[in-house]
Amino acid sequence: MKLVMRRHIVLAVIILAMGLFALAQPAAAASDCTRAKGNLLVADNGNGTTSGTITQGGKLNGTTHAVFTSGLTATPDANTFSYTDDFTVTTNKGVLKTHNIGIFDVGLGLFSEIARIDPNASTGAFAGATGVLYINGTTTDGGATFQAEITGEICAN
Repeated sequence: MKLVMRRHIVLAVIILAMGLFALAQPAAAASDCTRAKGNLLVADNGNGTTSGTITQGGKLNGTTHAVFTSGLTATPDANTFSYTDDFTVTTNKGVLKTHNIGIFDVGLGLFSEIARIDPNASTGAFAGATGVLYINGTTTDGGATFQAEITGEICAN
């Protein structure tokens, strides 16, 4: 009887382990994230938007368009302002849309943005994607053009 009981226990442990392994599979697939990195060059269109290009960004190579969704808002630092914008990257693989919050130091010409990927608005290879991009850059001509580096992570659905 002990041998039969051991076999049942071993069988139950194997079935339980297989069940837990099967449950873990979707979680592993959901963490299918790739690092993103590229160079961004944009121009101020003068109407609350910017247009530009991403190069050296692999699947992010393409054109960009940002629409500012807020004006510049004062921060405790007199030279630094916050703002928000909706950012679109159009590539040959699809459209990636993000909602950004940024800060801009007008005295130094430096800016930084946190860009949260919108899984519902992105299309093609980016449909359902999640993740965060970081955009850090500068302007040397008073805000007519901006140069930046994009880094972060794009996670497939």
